[in-house]
Amino acid sequence: MEERFEELLALALKNKGIDIHFNIIDDQVNIVIRGINGKFEVPSERRDIHLFNYLQYQAHLDITCINKPQSGAFNYYYDGQFYDFRFAVLTTPRLKNGVLRILNCHNGLSLDELTYQKDVHDTFKQWLTMRSGLVIFTGLTGSGKTTTLYSLLKLARNKTVYSLEDPIEVVQENIVQLEINEKIGFSYDEGIKQILRHNPDIIMIGEIRDEKTAKMTVRAALTGCLVMTSLHAKSTVAAINRLLELGVNKSDLAESVAGIVNQQLYKKYQQDNYTCLYDILHQEELHDYLIDGHPLKTGMDLLIRKGLDEHKIEVAV
Repeated sequence: MEERFEELLALALKNKGIDIHFNIIDDQVNIVIRGINGKFEVPSERRDIHLFNYLQYQAHLDITCINKPQSGAFNYYYDGQFYDFRFAVLTTPRLKNGVLRILNCHNGLSLDELTYQKDVHDTFKQWLTMRSGLVIFTGLTGSGKTTTLYSLLKLARNKTVYSLEDPIEVVQENIVQLEINEKIGFSYDEGIKQILRHNPDIIMIGEIRDEKTAKMTVRAALTGCLVMTSLHAKSTVAAINRLLELGVNKSDLAESVAGIVNQQLYKKYQQDNYTCLYDILHQEELHDYLIDGHPLKTGMDLLIRKGLDEHKIEVAV
């Protein structure tokens, strides 16, 4: 099974894959690799059902337990390097689904690889020089929010960086990465409290999910460190409304937020890889909207039209 596993791993690494998805119905295995450059299907083999069991064994999962989701972790030495994996499995009476995530498959993308928008490059670099403030990345699932966060943090040289993640998706050596564990009471809000005692330069919070996390995130930005996070929202305006629904004070939001970014992933024109479009709401616009009541419009539609007209992009993911 190691030979087949290494075949899939080599394919994933070659294509900048992050996840290898297994769907098994009546012992028929479908394998899809998903990554930075999209997703592609791998021709299945008879031995793939045994590979699935092998991965469960490596991740120390109980193969006799089919009533609840399971996940586990393991590492594997391949081509001169140790790779870290997390394997998550869901089982129903007819279907088995597994996702193998490669936690240290890449070290982040350069700004040129993230997007062709040069003004965005300048904004991102400016944010990294700030002593305090809050930067929020929004977008739908699969739009690349986590990839953007890791790529920015890779550029944070000579800075003390902590992250709170659930789970840790990519292992990065320049970050003190902490994983949320609700079973022992280590939640996002508790993690923020603990990290602030270590006087960080930058905190990365994987995702704002609830009221406590939202309020603690804003409070951390107001106390004197740069905070970067993500939030599920369709636009910059939707992100503002979501934060207000979670009980964040308007004036605190206006004072703390350096920028809210909405991103969408698009196929590059006549190429097999992808690029992000970033619609950025800056602090001045946010302040005018929240405090002075000025109207606010999103710019993503304009960015899409411009990208299509200039033959930069062609098809949305």
